[in-house]
Amino acid sequence: MIRKLYLLLLTAFCLSYSNVLFADVTLTSSTVAASNVAQSSTNNIIYAVKMDVTTQPVTVNRIQFTLTGTHNSTDLTALNVYFNPTAPTLSGASLLAVNFPANFAAPHTYDLSFNYAGVQTVAAGSSGYFIILFNVSSSATGGNTIKVNVTTKPVTFSYTTSQTIPNSQTDATGTQTILAAGVTLTSYA
Repeated sequence: MIRKLYLLLLTAFCLSYSNVLFADVTLTSSTVAASNVAQSSTNNIIYAVKMDVTTQPVTVNRIQFTLTGTHNSTDLTALNVYFNPTAPTLSGASLLAVNFPANFAAPHTYDLSFNYAGVQTVAAGSSGYFIILFNVSSSATGGNTIKVNVTTKPVTFSYTTSQTIPNSQTDATGTQTILAAGVTLTSYA
């Protein structure tokens, strides 16, 4: 009986002093300049978020974001997500999510699994950039816009591990404006 009590007290003592570490993740925005994008253009960067990981590694398997602007349900064809461990560019980046249909009018929230890579692990003490891209339809409406406004709806992630995440994202992305073709063909008889 005393032995059971001793084990119970020892267990309670150990549990009360155990320190479980969770990964600490900080998300910050990278600047994406406002620009014009052509009909039929692909891999247009709309947003890049930097993830800094401190105490424990994290494994990311999904990204959630909202596309705003004035685009309609036929302006965009697909969304892609890349990961770059060094810079918010496609040079040196790895594909995570590919060809997700983007057939919703703005605003619309997307929840994309990493259907190409499965997961992306970011080691403790390191960082990397998750880059969201869009493809424009050949018949997209000229003058319509696309934007990720993280001030009202921050980009979020799903993880396979627990973590603490302070959101430090800012509205650092410019609006992307679709340009219609500048040529009009006329035939005369």
